[in-house]
Amino acid sequence: MNITLKRSPLWIALSAVGALSSHSALVNAQDQAAAIEEIVVEASYRASLAKAIDAERDAANARESIMAEDMGKMPDLNLAESLQRVPGVAISREGGEGRQITIRGLGPEFTRTTLNGMEVPASTDGLDSSGGLNGGRSFDFNVFASELFNRIDIHKTPTAAVEEGGLAGTVDLYTAKPFDNPGFNSALSIQGGYNSLTEETDPRISVMVSNTFADDTIGVLFSLASTERTVRQEGFGTVRWQQATGWADTSNTVVNGSFAPGYSLDNAWTPRLPRTDYFANEQDRLGATASFQLRPTDQLELSLDLAHSNFENNRESYNFDAQFRSNYDDMTPVEVFLNDAGTDIIAGQFNDVNLRTESRLTQSETDFYQTVFSAKYDINDNMRLSGLLGVASSEFRVEQYRFNIITAERQSYGYDFRANNNIAELSYGYDILDPSFYQFANPTLRANDVERENETAKIDLEILGDSSSFRTGIIYNSRMVDSSQSNISDRTTPATLTGLTQEVPVDDFGTRLSAPSGFPRSFLVNNFGATIAAYQIGGWETDETSGNTWRVEEETLGAYFEFDTESELFGRTLRTNAGLRIVETSSTMQGAVAFNDGVVPVTVENTYVDVLPSINFAWEVTEDLQMRLNFARNLSRPGLGSLTPTSSYSGVNGTLSGGNPELDPMRAESVDIAAEWYFAEESLLGATLFYKDIESFIASDTVERILDPVYANLVLNDVEYDPNTWQPVTEPWTHTQPINNDGAKVKGFELAYQQPFSFLPAPFNHLGFTGNYTWVQSESEYGTGSDLVTADLIGLSENSLNLTLYYETETYGARLSMNDRDDYNTRVPGRNGNSIEATSGYTQYDLSAFYNINDNITLTLEAINIFDEKERLYVGEENRVREYNHTGAQYFLGLRAAF
Repeated sequence: MNITLKRSPLWIALSAVGALSSHSALVNAQDQAAAIEEIVVEASYRASLAKAIDAERDAANARESIMAEDMGKMPDLNLAESLQRVPGVAISREGGEGRQITIRGLGPEFTRTTLNGMEVPASTDGLDSSGGLNGGRSFDFNVFASELFNRIDIHKTPTAAVEEGGLAGTVDLYTAKPFDNPGFNSALSIQGGYNSLTEETDPRISVMVSNTFADDTIGVLFSLASTERTVRQEGFGTVRWQQATGWADTSNTVVNGSFAPGYSLDNAWTPRLPRTDYFANEQDRLGATASFQLRPTDQLELSLDLAHSNFENNRESYNFDAQFRSNYDDMTPVEVFLNDAGTDIIAGQFNDVNLRTESRLTQSETDFYQTVFSAKYDINDNMRLSGLLGVASSEFRVEQYRFNIITAERQSYGYDFRANNNIAELSYGYDILDPSFYQFANPTLRANDVERENETAKIDLEILGDSSSFRTGIIYNSRMVDSSQSNISDRTTPATLTGLTQEVPVDDFGTRLSAPSGFPRSFLVNNFGATIAAYQIGGWETDETSGNTWRVEEETLGAYFEFDTESELFGRTLRTNAGLRIVETSSTMQGAVAFNDGVVPVTVENTYVDVLPSINFAWEVTEDLQMRLNFARNLSRPGLGSLTPTSSYSGVNGTLSGGNPELDPMRAESVDIAAEWYFAEESLLGATLFYKDIESFIASDTVERILDPVYANLVLNDVEYDPNTWQPVTEPWTHTQPINNDGAKVKGFELAYQQPFSFLPAPFNHLGFTGNYTWVQSESEYGTGSDLVTADLIGLSENSLNLTLYYETETYGARLSMNDRDDYNTRVPGRNGNSIEATSGYTQYDLSAFYNINDNITLTLEAINIFDEKERLYVGEENRVREYNHTGAQYFLGLRAAF
């Protein structure tokens, strides 16, 4: 049976918008390219800041950029880390490396990312205990080495010419082109990276060669970047806390040092799986770009840009835990200590506890490919026609082999947070390194595949008038995501652990954590090679009943027109940018409903149209003071996984859970007000107030309602029921699915300051400073009924701060940067009854220094996370620790040559 639900499509009259281009004036491309704020990474950091000020003064809309004059000069591990120094941008790290970004308090799913002019997909697996598989719209910036790019634009306020989809902002990535720097150019960067925790040295290499020929009418460019990285994360975790129920026997339990017969410990909070954590990652990241440009006439320019990235990560993780979660009715508390509120068991000794080691081998790989053909044709001095055709794909696969060994008999066990609320002192009533105490439990053998493909076609027409201009264009996008999960059922459980175990494969586990003396310095884990062979594992089988098996296809067709004018207000120059964007979105979602008797495929279609206006003003109040004002409407589409019709259903319990193909996008109106004071040469003091009124968010909801017709028909045809006792078609079912909730209002401000201290006496006149601060506040309601929680938006840090002090001469220089952000939520409501799941913000210091050996060769030194700041995850407003770990400081020493 194959069911299709379809709404009537509404195709908008794009031809009417396109016809306006025949008699209207369009914005000049060079003027618009200049209308940005730039942070240029080049030989002279101070000169780059001066360019940023000049560009910002000419901008009509707020847009910021990071630029590298030569390949290999982006000073961070990957693109996410490069972006973190922009005002209002904060990053989330995994395994000691940036992965995704948050802009002005809105999480990664609200940011749209393009590469060479088209939206691109990128999926990776989590690198540590805090992460997971990305099958949604958010972009994983760690797929790409930063050396491959020479420009990044960040749009925080939209214009009609910027494609919709980034409610928080749009990040445009650009690889280098030969016409950017005519003539022969080459650059080589070689670095050795050293990690203070692993004590391993890894190579990092990038190379670029470009040339132009035939009077600069033909150009070619090739670049390559390769990074190897060995990283280790180690620490302590609880895998959240939960309330205890049904203790086996508490009649003889000592509570807070005194015998307390009949004292009930039910509903007291305990860690679910107090454990030691070890994650070892070996990463290989290889990227390459190629660009071919042709200018056959002065009016025509053609470009073909190719980009490829391969990111592999092999992770061995070991977690040694005590299983509290669902085993309270078998465990006996011997002695416990409660916190001052009497709600949490912060220390205790227990009998009849199951102890377990999870040994997980996770092998993941992402292959990214992009091909973009673009053309520009100057019809005359005032008119330009440009177009783009592009396709990009991302193929991701992760395989997980998780083997569990558990104590054959229950043991005595204890934990104690009284001396350290982040790492418990642990005690065991048996020899934890003796294999005879353990036996195998069921393994998890799972693979996930995420294939994504984007196609883009667009055409733009620009016409420039004397004091006003106009631009219009049409764009078509096709996006596809195919997700599937596979399992291995063909296996044989080994009869014995003999020869299949070993101790944790490092001899210094936990020594740099300042852990209590009772924290184990080693524990028993599986040897993966021997264990996989002993299980005699068969082949992978696709799991059609999994919620991770689905396919979503999405098409958008949009058009825009945009005016630019220059006039006067009270005798001072006023620049205005105003426009309208119209877009239709059509989606086809495929999944399955899993029934007791099998799997039934379901297909759902949906279509909606949006009209998105925007207007930007820039007013020169005085020669040194400029004001800006922006109004706009924008949207972010629902996460692709939330749209799937994949559902699991129970006829016995009358429950149905899954995705929601009819979700609406998250729409918002926004306003920005900014002031920029250029109080001295090469100096700036700026402030921006921003506000967004978001109509709805995507949140999980549980409601009682009648089945949708598609499911009702399936129930009637495929499920046996007694019509005398239950009417499944006419009586309500319990539905759990994502919905559009009531939304939120986001408000905040940004402050930015930069100044060279050239007025100081030598040698202090080579000093300079740049910094920014962002405050943002917003909250929303999550969950329903008794589970309703009001909390900050996911990913929002109320305060974030970036500071850089630099010292620079023609021969040498150094920059010390500090990045700080407040705590932020990662899941609301939290699991296991916790109100929230969150990550503690911390302060990270990075250093970059150079010495010019001669005009062509530079010695470089970089230090990332100098003080090895610890990562801390927690649950609930009570701030109960979930994970506490570290990954070490990273150092890079190298040479850069340019010719």
